[in-house]
Amino acid sequence: MIFHRSIDVQLAKLITEPLHRLCSTGFDFKEFPFVIIIDGLDECQGFDIQSGLVKSLVAAFRDSPLCIRILIASRPEVHLQSTFITSSIKPHLSRLALSSEYFPQTDIFRFLKESFDKIRREHPLASYIPSPWPSVGVLREITQKSSVQFIFASTTVKYIGGDPHQLPHRRLDVIRRLQPPKGEKDMPYAELNSLYHHVLSNVDNIEAVKLVLGTLIIVNPEFFYEEIINSTHKMDNWLSWQPGEAEACLSQLASVIECGADGKISILHASLSEFLLDHPRSQQFYLC
Repeated sequence: MIFHRSIDVQLAKLITEPLHRLCSTGFDFKEFPFVIIIDGLDECQGFDIQSGLVKSLVAAFRDSPLCIRILIASRPEVHLQSTFITSSIKPHLSRLALSSEYFPQTDIFRFLKESFDKIRREHPLASYIPSPWPSVGVLREITQKSSVQFIFASTTVKYIGGDPHQLPHRRLDVIRRLQPPKGEKDMPYAELNSLYHHVLSNVDNIEAVKLVLGTLIIVNPEFFYEEIINSTHKMDNWLSWQPGEAEACLSQLASVIECGADGKISILHASLSEFLLDHPRSQQFYLC
């Protein structure tokens, strides 16, 4: 019945109490430190469950003599950011933002190159793939389009090499828009579409969000002769909103749009614009 009990009870019975018993046998945790890794915290069902899990982990290990680190990977959703900065958690927290300062382009390029090499070796239709394929220029093009986001690169690879009945080089041409998809079921970015639908479906006021996104993606490119609307302050003025409304509106999109300390707005995923301007992909979130 343990899996029907609260998270606190599960942590105690399955993790902390066994570890304390191990410690009592003389096991040196300082010589052999433990790391608990929780990947995709933001994918748990329900905001309360996500925040509650963080609080339970802190309560379980805050005063523990065990040398244990907890690594949590998650998109920076606003409710989780609020949880992490509470007074009971913040002193025990170290945040690492996976930003462009870590030069992920190099890793993404390497990932793409090795993945395409594997497709060329192992795909059932590999004998029909022209050589050399793909060129270094194409690999760099896809790396650039990924906007330092691994999900774009991984989705691209899954689409190109994931179907044993489709020619990989033709699917690469679909990705590069050199050939059209084969019908409605041939969706190059199904996984990415699901991510964007998930993020946008959790927004409270989607019409307000679409106003902001439309300004960033459609209006700004038309303002090549003027100063573009690239900050929350300018966005509030442009939409005749009260100060702070634009930042509040974008707070639920922290995983795809960043508002800097100076209010500057940055779209983290370059593919978000393509998604929103493609009606079959974005559906109710389409920007006309």
